[in-house]
Amino acid sequence: MFDQAIKFEDVDTDTLCIEHFDDMQQELGMSTVWSMWDGGTMDADHAIFTDKMRKVTYDFIRADATSEEIYADLADGGNRSMVQVSSFAVNGTVKALWAAAESCFQQAKAAVGDWHIYIEDFEMQDDGSLALVTGS
Repeated sequence: MFDQAIKFEDVDTDTLCIEHFDDMQQELGMSTVWSMWDGGTMDADHAIFTDKMRKVTYDFIRADATSEEIYADLADGGNRSMVQVSSFAVNGTVKALWAAAESCFQQAKAAVGDWHIYIEDFEMQDDGSLALVTGS
């Protein structure tokens, strides 16, 4: 037997959330990473939005977009250089929203090799749909 004292260090809330959602990512088989921790360690069935189907959209830069198009879009708020993909969240739960975000990411990855795997937000649009916000 070893006579060894176990030392526990303080773990911050963000670290606990990261670990929680890492475990959930594996359980759900997602390649994207849930990066919204404001709600703490929500379970997969936690409802963030009301229980109804919602369209989730994701905008990304086209593979063949020119620098001129991108700069023009930045200057005037246009979307000449952009492509939009979409999916549906069957309800407002973490699991349904994550699945819709995963679908959007996979569509963008297939189109342009997108690497933005971090799900950072779902912005409510005027029409009730949700715009996916990602980070890399």
